[in-house]
Amino acid sequence: MMETKQEKVMSGKEQERKLFEALANARYYSKRAAGISDKRKDGSKCSINNDIESVGAEYYAAEKLGCSFNATIGSKGDGGSDFVLPIGIEVIWLGVNKHTGEPREGGNLIVNPHEPQRWSDVYVVVKGSIDTGFDIVGWTTHRKLVALPMQDFGYGDRYAMHVDDLLKGDLSKFKKV
Repeated sequence: MMETKQEKVMSGKEQERKLFEALANARYYSKRAAGISDKRKDGSKCSINNDIESVGAEYYAAEKLGCSFNATIGSKGDGGSDFVLPIGIEVIWLGVNKHTGEPREGGNLIVNPHEPQRWSDVYVVVKGSIDTGFDIVGWTTHRKLVALPMQDFGYGDRYAMHVDDLLKGDLSKFKKV
């Protein structure tokens, strides 16, 4: 009996499975070729089946978040991060004191609720000037900012967070996020 053309075509799920198997094999054997043991520190053993499921999980998460999956295989396994999740960063400058003209040291992160084009995933607050130099005061997420009660500074309700309530710390992790 002859196969029909339709029978030869794999379903999308079968094609994905073949892709996952190919990537898992490439990962697994590139690690072994690099001298990386298949025995983990906890005593368990790496397997191609484990790599197939791992690739499937990574691919699923990338698709679910609308990102391109990184299928790169290097000399020591996969290419590192599985996908890149872009985040928007809006820098908010604290400005200057209207009486002295000097850069503000404190104050509030203020975002206009009527300007959604200026909303971002993350807000980074900066103080200083070109002449004095700039410093990062802190940062917060849009979600945390809009969860706070709005404040009126004389020009209508605004999303606001005092700089003392901003998250502090090394922002270099955003280069990795």
